[in-house]
Amino acid sequence: MENNTIRFACNGCGICCKGRLIPLTLDEARQWLNRGHEVAVVLEAFDESTWPTQPRQFTHSAQRAVEVTSGDARIRVVAVLAGNALTQCRNLGDDGRCGIYEERPLVCRIYPMEINPLIALNPKEKICPPEVWEEGEVLFTDRVVDPILADQIERSRQADRDDAQAKIALCEAMGMTVAAWKGDALAVYLPDRARWLEAIARYDQAPVSPAGLDWTVRVETPALAEQLQRVGIALDDRHSTDYIFQSL
Repeated sequence: MENNTIRFACNGCGICCKGRLIPLTLDEARQWLNRGHEVAVVLEAFDESTWPTQPRQFTHSAQRAVEVTSGDARIRVVAVLAGNALTQCRNLGDDGRCGIYEERPLVCRIYPMEINPLIALNPKEKICPPEVWEEGEVLFTDRVVDPILADQIERSRQADRDDAQAKIALCEAMGMTVAAWKGDALAVYLPDRARWLEAIARYDQAPVSPAGLDWTVRVETPALAEQLQRVGIALDDRHSTDYIFQSL
């Protein structure tokens, strides 16, 4: 007996390829840059002292984060590499088809499934037109049905964990050490493509661990700022143009 059966039949509308950042593994980011495209970086910080009572979510976030120093405290930082598709994906053709379909990122392959194992697939929260959920093969019941899809989802989640140290080391090498606080805002960097390629090339030649630089956190909510300062976290009070600070 099937529970919570969800069907999905993509109609090729291309709406999921527009107005967004596309999460990439480190290997996919290399490919993206080598195609001449831009890769953004989203930095989020958190710690246990301000975490809500969701231990499973904390464990998931901690597995994809790196512990760094911030003032007198230790915090965790997650770096998300993302293809810049804020207008639309550079690989989307005039015909609405993906120009790199056989080499598309894992997050595109598993769509509309979720990378985060604690987020349930909910068609109402997707931007796809309603008709795509009315027919097609069974995508999900009380489990993932397609073993190939299940493997791609797990590969995406594992890459998130495996790449964590390298991504933070690259951010430090490029001077991107200001993060937003998870759940409050996002710090979005749009580094120069040439600098990205140079930094990755240096890392590939001599991989290094994060250098232990002093990270800072930017917040604009007074109550949150006071809470973080009480536990010794260093706050960034500059309104830098190096990144976009997006409140949630």
